[in-house]
Amino acid sequence: MSALSHTIGGDLDLSSTGGVAVVTGADQTRQALLRRLCTNAGAYIWQPDYGAGLPARVGAVMDEAGIRALVLEQMQDEAGVDQTQPITVTISSPKTGGYLLAVSYTDAATGTVQELSFGA
Repeated sequence: MSALSHTIGGDLDLSSTGGVAVVTGADQTRQALLRRLCTNAGAYIWQPDYGAGLPARVGAVMDEAGIRALVLEQMQDEAGVDQTQPITVTISSPKTGGYLLAVSYTDAATGTVQELSFGA
């Protein structure tokens, strides 16, 4: 199955021919996870539990245990993640006042271990 390609924070992606790009496999799961982790809970009226709202936490007091639990909860709801394999959530502080979130999971479609990371 494929989906329209959408880079979080931007518009729909375009293909090399100028049409709307599609995405499949591990890239589709990666886009879905970024969308889920960056969407505020309650933003989708038909799915009020969808979304972790991580960008809204920028500037707030760091709650590593709470963020780790929230990310793990959201990962369990994503169909593209192999739920039989371990999911690892690591939060580090490479610089004062900045944090890096790294999530390691197994893609259900490809069976490969994937790494997703972003920081603030």
